[in-house]
This record gives sequence, C-alpha cells and structure tokens, in this order.
Amino acid sequence: MSISSVSKSGLSNCSGFAPGHNIHWIHRRRLEGWEQWSDVEVTADPQLDLIYLVSDGTQHLMWFHNVPAVATALAAAVDTPQWCQRYSTLMVPGGFDSDARSSFFYLARPERVVPCNGSLVRAPETERVEKAGS
Repeated sequence: MSISSVSKSGLSNCSGFAPGHNIHWIHRRRLEGWEQWSDVEVTADPQLDLIYLVSDGTQHLMWFHNVPAVATALAAAVDTPQWCQRYSTLMVPGGFDSDARSSFFYLARPERVVPCNGSLVRAPETERVEKAGS
C-alpha cells in the first residue's frame, strides 16, 4: 500500500491520535514543558503527501494526514521550525495564526502510516504502551 493511497489530505473530520494525525491533549501537555527541541529544516510536499525533515544532519521522510496544512503553517512561520524526536512532533512558530490553525504536527514515519477514516484511529496493537499491571 502506498502512502498516498491512505492519505486524505485536507480531511477535517479525522479524529485519530496515531502518529501522522491529531495531537491528543495529553500529548500536547507533555510538549508544553518539553525543552529538548532542535532546529529543523522542513519541506512539505502536498503533491506527494510527504514531509522532508533535516535534523542534526540527518534526513527524515515523514507523513501527516494533512500535508497542505503543514505547508501552510511553514509558509507563515515567524521563526525556525523545531523538531521533538521523542514525541515525533514538529513545532512551527506562527503556524497557529495561519489558515492551518496549528503550530504542532504529530508526524509519522512511512512505515507507521494509518489511514484517516473519520473515526477514532488508534496506534497498532504492537505499538501501544500498556500500563504496568494491565
């Protein structure tokens, strides 16, 4: 399955929280206090539904369910985009004030792409973290 065959760029009713989709409020709260961000070079290609990152000299190919929103945020950036590797999150200063209405994007590696379908999307069973004692 190709990445573009599962993408529905521009889909606004996606309620998924898996990588490549929306950031859950708990995830966002963790990011608020996180201080390990690094400058990143970013290119969002809506035609290919891919995002290219260069962080610390390493190139990463990433996916987001609405690549045009990432491109819109990047066009409105007021400072250097930042990358949080631990939470696979791109922060675009000024993105919230653009038509994208977001400064944070939870990106997925191509092998972790899960399609949007308008209903709740959860990470695959193999990637879920269970609480101790569950």
